[in-house]
Amino acid sequence: MGRYRKRQQKIWLNLIKYNLITLLIGGGIFYYYDTRSLVESLNHKIEQQNQTIDQQHHAQTSLIDANHSLQQQLEGALQTKSTLENEATSQEDQLLALTEQNQQLNQNINSLSQQLEELTKLNEQYVLERPLSVNELETKYRTLLGEAQTQASELETAKNEVQKERDEIQNYYNQLNEHFYVKDDLKVKLVETRTDDQHYWVAEVVSSDTTPLKGAMANDTYNGDRETISSMAKRLNAVLAINASGFYAKTNRPMGAVVRNGQLISLDSSYTEEVLSLQSDGDLVFTTVNTEEEFKNSDIEQTFTFGPILIRDGNPVPLTDNSYHPRTAIGQLDHNRYILLVVEGRMEGAKGMSLQDLQQIFLNLGCQTAYNLDGGGSTSLYFQGKLINTPSDGNERAVVDMIYF
Repeated sequence: MGRYRKRQQKIWLNLIKYNLITLLIGGGIFYYYDTRSLVESLNHKIEQQNQTIDQQHHAQTSLIDANHSLQQQLEGALQTKSTLENEATSQEDQLLALTEQNQQLNQNINSLSQQLEELTKLNEQYVLERPLSVNELETKYRTLLGEAQTQASELETAKNEVQKERDEIQNYYNQLNEHFYVKDDLKVKLVETRTDDQHYWVAEVVSSDTTPLKGAMANDTYNGDRETISSMAKRLNAVLAINASGFYAKTNRPMGAVVRNGQLISLDSSYTEEVLSLQSDGDLVFTTVNTEEEFKNSDIEQTFTFGPILIRDGNPVPLTDNSYHPRTAIGQLDHNRYILLVVEGRMEGAKGMSLQDLQQIFLNLGCQTAYNLDGGGSTSLYFQGKLINTPSDGNERAVVDMIYF
């Protein structure tokens, strides 16, 4: 019994030893394979890391090369910039001087433009607001004209770069001359008005004893000759001229009594109505000149005939004719101060004007006397060397006499 127990204990002891050895061997094998897998994993990661390092090194090398190339390009650009700056520096003084000159010229042009706009507004508003006043505008005109002339003279010395500014100044100067004539002995302001169906000109004239209102006959004769206003005006060196009297188509002689420069030229027994007469003091009046006795008893320097009378002593005269035609008419504001009105008609954009409309313009301007002259195809306006209006005939009509300054 004691032997059996010892043997049994020995067997269990051997089993335990065997199991421990087996466990140790299995654990060692497991540890070996696990450690080997870990080592292989680490080696793989190390290899990947080395590849990444190689790639980063290659990229860094490429960046260094690119940076070196960019530095070279930058150095080249800086050299180019330096060269350009050196070239620009040599021109800065010239550019600065030219810039200052252009700024001054622009200021001068803006100033003239503003003054011209003010003058234009006066032109546009005068018909509706009040009688024209050349005397009031003369000082402003002379100042503006003087400035324009001064600027034009200064610009003559400017360089090619300021040619445009010089041209603009000259245009302003030309525009002034198209609307004004101002001398000590004669002042004229011409204003053009255009609407959807009207086109007309109003001229205010301030004359003097040395340059009074005058009348002239075609070719300086009274024998049935006719001549255009442009021809008569150029021949007599007129600044401003309009057609005047009506005439008989068969004989080309003026209607009514004809007086020129204080001399009675002829009488017309078939025309007994009042005519427009210019007295020696420059005033326009309405008179009858049917006999030599009537002429001798009157103070008459010039006569003009057509009619009707539009305004007498500041009051409108009743009118019955409502037709629209090209018109020529004259009125007087006060001593040596006249209004000439020329209306286009019988064409697109210009239907002509009725006598009532004509009368109303003279009333609005404050005329004390106004008279309708010959119109239609005879209507002509000459100012400073050229015919201003477009005749309804298409060409300028030859007439028998004119009013001029």
